[in-house]
Amino acid sequence: MPPWPVSAFNTMTGGDAAEWPALTVDARPENLDRLRDFVEQTLRGAGVPEAAVFDWLVVLDEVATNIVSHGYAGMPPGPLRVVVACEPSRVTLTIADRAQPFDPAQAPPPDLTSDWEARPIGGLGWHLVRHLTDELRYTTDPHGGNVLMLVKRLNRAAGDGGHPGIAGMT
Repeated sequence: MPPWPVSAFNTMTGGDAAEWPALTVDARPENLDRLRDFVEQTLRGAGVPEAAVFDWLVVLDEVATNIVSHGYAGMPPGPLRVVVACEPSRVTLTIADRAQPFDPAQAPPPDLTSDWEARPIGGLGWHLVRHLTDELRYTTDPHGGNVLMLVKRLNRAAGDGGHPGIAGMT
């Protein structure tokens, strides 16, 4: 498979992905902590408010776990790449893989009305991701796989990451 095309990241974000911190790991459960630590350290190092760091870690956990568990199902584990772009007013996380194509817009909405005992297990992940981010853009990679760009605007003065986060979910 050809090297990861930086052009796919640049097209999605309008920036230069070569300048942003990035980590690529094999999409295996044992590598999820490494991804999480990388994102957490990058965000904290950039001075991102704690509430936003927490929300980003929930988002990363949901997306990366889905890629490992479902994206590469029936395939050998492949690459999982995370690029973190911290700007004064927003953070952009771009997550790419070579897994089966999956457009998050196709994920069914969760059942939020039934009693929790009657609800099926699972199905809340993409709901959380949509709630905890301000923008979600998806494209297939021309070399195979998926590129997901997630944006969260920051309100550093308020220290809350710019929205109610997990605490404000209904």
